[in-house]
Amino acid sequence: MTRNEDLLVIPDDWRATFHPRRGGTPGPPLALAPDAVPTVRRWVEQTRDEIDHLLDQRSSRAELVGPARAHLRGEANPQGAAVLAAILAAEWPLRDDHERGKEPFAVFADAWIAEHGLVFAAAAAVELSGVFVDGYSWEGRERGRHLRTRRLDKRDSGFNRGLDCLELVASRVRAFLAAAGEPEYRRAVEALGERRHDGMRRLTAAYLVPTRTEWVDELCATLPELQPHTWMMVLRTMGSADHLATLLDTHDRWYWLDGRPGVLPTAVEGVGPALAPTLATVADEETETGRDPYELLRALGVLATDEAFRLLVDRLDRPRAHRAVIETARHFPARALRLLGEAAASGPAPISSYALRLLRDHVAARPDVVAAVLARLPAKVREIVGSIDERAAGWAPEAPAESLPRLLVEPPWTRERAGFKRVTVKGLQPPTGGVPGEPEERAAARALIPLALGKTGPQRSKAEAALRRIAATEGDETVLEVAGEYGAKAAKAAATLLAADPLEDLPAEMPRRPVWQDPYLLPQVLLRENGLALPLDAVDHIVTMLSISTPDRPYAGIDVVKEICDPASLAALAWRLFELSGLRDQDHGADEDHWVLTALGLLGDDGTVRGLTPVIQAWPGDGGHHKAVRGLDALLAIGTEVALMHLHGIATKARYPGLARKARERLDSLAEDLGLSPEQLGDRLVPDFGLDERGGMFLDYGPRGFTVGFDEQLRPYVVDGTGGRRATLPKPGARDDRELAPAAHKRFAALKKDVRTVAAQQLRRFEHAMVTQRRWTAEEFRGLIVGHPLVRHVARRLVWITEDGRAFRVAEDRSLADLRDDELTLAAPTRVGVAHPLHLSGSLESWAEVFDDYEISQPFPQLDRPTYALTGRERASTELERFRGITVPVGRLLGMERRGWLRGGAEDGGVQVGVRRELPGDRTVVIDIEPGIVVGDLDHWPEQRIDRVRLTRRTGSHPLPFSELDAITASEILADVVWLTTA
Repeated sequence: MTRNEDLLVIPDDWRATFHPRRGGTPGPPLALAPDAVPTVRRWVEQTRDEIDHLLDQRSSRAELVGPARAHLRGEANPQGAAVLAAILAAEWPLRDDHERGKEPFAVFADAWIAEHGLVFAAAAAVELSGVFVDGYSWEGRERGRHLRTRRLDKRDSGFNRGLDCLELVASRVRAFLAAAGEPEYRRAVEALGERRHDGMRRLTAAYLVPTRTEWVDELCATLPELQPHTWMMVLRTMGSADHLATLLDTHDRWYWLDGRPGVLPTAVEGVGPALAPTLATVADEETETGRDPYELLRALGVLATDEAFRLLVDRLDRPRAHRAVIETARHFPARALRLLGEAAASGPAPISSYALRLLRDHVAARPDVVAAVLARLPAKVREIVGSIDERAAGWAPEAPAESLPRLLVEPPWTRERAGFKRVTVKGLQPPTGGVPGEPEERAAARALIPLALGKTGPQRSKAEAALRRIAATEGDETVLEVAGEYGAKAAKAAATLLAADPLEDLPAEMPRRPVWQDPYLLPQVLLRENGLALPLDAVDHIVTMLSISTPDRPYAGIDVVKEICDPASLAALAWRLFELSGLRDQDHGADEDHWVLTALGLLGDDGTVRGLTPVIQAWPGDGGHHKAVRGLDALLAIGTEVALMHLHGIATKARYPGLARKARERLDSLAEDLGLSPEQLGDRLVPDFGLDERGGMFLDYGPRGFTVGFDEQLRPYVVDGTGGRRATLPKPGARDDRELAPAAHKRFAALKKDVRTVAAQQLRRFEHAMVTQRRWTAEEFRGLIVGHPLVRHVARRLVWITEDGRAFRVAEDRSLADLRDDELTLAAPTRVGVAHPLHLSGSLESWAEVFDDYEISQPFPQLDRPTYALTGRERASTELERFRGITVPVGRLLGMERRGWLRGGAEDGGVQVGVRRELPGDRTVVIDIEPGIVVGDLDHWPEQRIDRVRLTRRTGSHPLPFSELDAITASEILADVVWLTTA
């Protein structure tokens, strides 16, 4: 039968905790506990000593003590029964059989109803609300414990469990009142009316019979600030839009709507559709604080109105909303068809895109509904529904579950685990020498066995994975034979290792799932083979794999995922997880969310690098140094040329010294692993950016094209078909190819962005190489400089020199030419460097003329570089007297940092009293200044006087004569100090 889509119906799974009201939705079936009366009597007998102690206290209120004693004597009365129940509840946590969360307090209501009737139980429940057993703590009873009355406007510590007892007793009595016969119900209401003496009793009476609207009206209008228990009683009592409006004006903390079971469904039934805006607001607040908003969003759907459903759809870009919309669409399919179509047609991005996907699935699942209501839909919605497959083409269809590996359908953590066993064999030592002629795989296995069976940690994990790879290609027998060389224990442990499924290697406790981790908000992950999308459950499983991975120990299933899934879609998944986690904007970030950086390292690509690098560089300024360091590890894990280029850029020009130092440490470690110096590694970190052999790139627009070139600063430009040079690439026009032109335009934009990252860094490197007289072998020069499609653009604008003094340049055809343009050949042993003007003292002007003739602009001053020399007296001295006493602006001193100088450490008062230039051979040039630079207030003393310019040992500060410096180093030091002292 077709369901009335305008009818509010409480879902069946809510009814177990639902607090019914008379004439409304029935609650769960009612039956009194058969042993309630003897259970309560036995409990009273067991607790009699403590009951008597409290009743005997002089500080206990007489109006509570008297009724309790009378009830104990057999003179049954509601207030006495309530006092005893309150005492038993206070004593409950101290019992040996106490179990938190399983308090049996509802048994009091059942016992009262069974022994004395429902009217008595209702009166006792109201009286219970007014009893407070004072003097209980988490540790136990206090000496001054006594009985007093509870007030609505006073906070209850909760240690005596009184409000827990009231909640369980009152909800039980309310359920029986809702189902009672009319005469008994009227008598109960009359009894309750007689006991509405104070705020607590008025609240409880209104809660028990919420259809007495005048009681609820009075309650809502006069409520003080409440504690959670009593506020939730109010939320389960309100029964109209007017009640809601009154409470919204005077109270906050509406998040308690989802505070305890039963509050939300009871409020939904009581208030109805008017509750929708409040539910949406609270859901948003819960999401912001990391709590799950699903039940609140689901409640919006239960309200069965267009307004509520639109509020749901408006939140499709937030966690858990998709699931709530899908659930609501099951119950209200016609409304879902109409309003999802409305959002798909005119909603903002990305809501419209999400709505399209949901609408496509809904149309496929409910063709009967489409056929029945399509003609009645608005024209725009009919158009959307009629072309849904075409419009939703941006969402790839999902692959059937049976086509996927079990890992993505039923991963180990979703089923009973087989267990994962690791065996450690102590004392194994790697071999000191190899076996001549032995296959590489056996030699590798021999070296890995001690690590793979050794101490648990990152090193062992990597060795285990490497052994499994060898076993996969060479067979288990190869690994086991080699392991046998270490003894029987090692062989047995190796067999255990190879027999274990690495997919079963899981943490003892799987991580908590954060609210933001909603698969519906993640981009689709596509399969390499056919372009179909993984089902959402499979995407969710990938996220779980990422969340249990660490940089040193990624979950083994990640390799399976990378093998079968499209790399670009995996990179997009990792980046979206990073965005949703909030880690980017948090000052510090929760440790539990740092796995998203590991995910970027495992799945990221060059686009990830371009997005992550500026974030890493900014984090230290917001107190996120530790996050930034983890970000460096992500770049290193991505490991592409572009990733290492950006890591090198951070190491050389990061604003924050601590971050730059951490980046250098990682690069130094990488260089050591590769057997290279840091400078040699830097040569190898320059990507080719997809440039062709000529060092250019052709950008194809279809009917026209452009060729990329680079100027002396490595700024890219384009040359059109007529030879005209353009600084920027024109946007694709109507006549250009619709696929080629946009792709080429995007490619050039990415090239400009990437080259901008590396250009200044490369120019600094070559200038530094000239100043420090670095040398490359002929092979390195040909392969890493002349042969590199980008670097050659710098190389051909410089004069080079061999160690034996032969100067040359790199011609456009990559040949080497001397001053007379004769070709020069480099023999294998030859070493080459960037020529300093002092190397070219006899031919400097001639080289300048050659470069002028060929119209070659240089990337930095070389041929026109000023040079300086020490006097004989200065060479013999440890100080340069010519600069003593000169006053310089503090800004000029700070500018020395751009020339490679460092400020000294802060002394007393946070004042830096010098700058220094560190030189090879444990030497340092120091410029002492007065009064000094104030850290944090750089303009405090705008002028600084040079006290001394001196040369010392870096360790020990032992003075050295300037004759220790070669002519080029001396010239560069003098050039810097001259620049400093020349305004």
